[in-house]
Amino acid sequence: MDTASAPADSGEHGAIQVAPSEYYEPGAVMEPYFGPDGSPHAVSQASLMEPPVSSQTVRVRCIDSWEELWADQHWGCDADPSPLYPNWRRRGPRPDDETFEPTIYLLECCGQKRPWAYDTYLQVAAQVEFLTVHEFVSAVHPWLMAMRDTLLDVLGKLNGHPPWPPETKLAVLDLWPGSLRIDHEDKWARCHRRPPVPRPATEQLSAEERSRKAMERVMTMAAVKERAREEEARAAEMDKEIDSNISANRI
Repeated sequence: MDTASAPADSGEHGAIQVAPSEYYEPGAVMEPYFGPDGSPHAVSQASLMEPPVSSQTVRVRCIDSWEELWADQHWGCDADPSPLYPNWRRRGPRPDDETFEPTIYLLECCGQKRPWAYDTYLQVAAQVEFLTVHEFVSAVHPWLMAMRDTLLDVLGKLNGHPPWPPETKLAVLDLWPGSLRIDHEDKWARCHRRPPVPRPATEQLSAEERSRKAMERVMTMAAVKERAREEEARAAEMDKEIDSNISANRI
């Protein structure tokens, strides 16, 4: 089963839903993660990953992408600071980097500070032998809800638009290891649709059959070219005969 987060204003319990099957079918009724008595869904005790893992470092893809895009956008800016804007383009190490030879980054440009993403992560550890769905959801969901305004702002910037409206319904599109992909709730259904049935594989031909068909294609092309040459020669003869008749009439 898959989980999807719903609007932030639907409450902590109601904001988490469980799909009834691996693939979303149009019209399928989502099941609440928490029951009326507050107990979690049966899927909550399942392993988050297969094979099971004991911990998971969670990042948010749009947060990481925004820092990368910001750096790309300001890569070619004028390097000379203006007297009016001394911090027009400021470089230096990462704020918490105390190494002897730290990596130098673009810290500020065009009056904007670099949107750091390195410290936006959450470490979720299993309490017993493997990380369960409930342990993951219980830690990650409130963490994401706390940064909802930031997510709306960043998702808008990544698309070259203002922040998404506060009423936007967001969803975690997938829970794969690494960065969480967050987008409009309606995209969750599209991402989890049943894949189309693949077309049956064509019959495999033997080496002899492939060779025979290749020879047939070569012979067919040769015959076509030969007919074209014959037609061209016939047309040339007709043109020559017409020219001869015209010359005879002139005499």
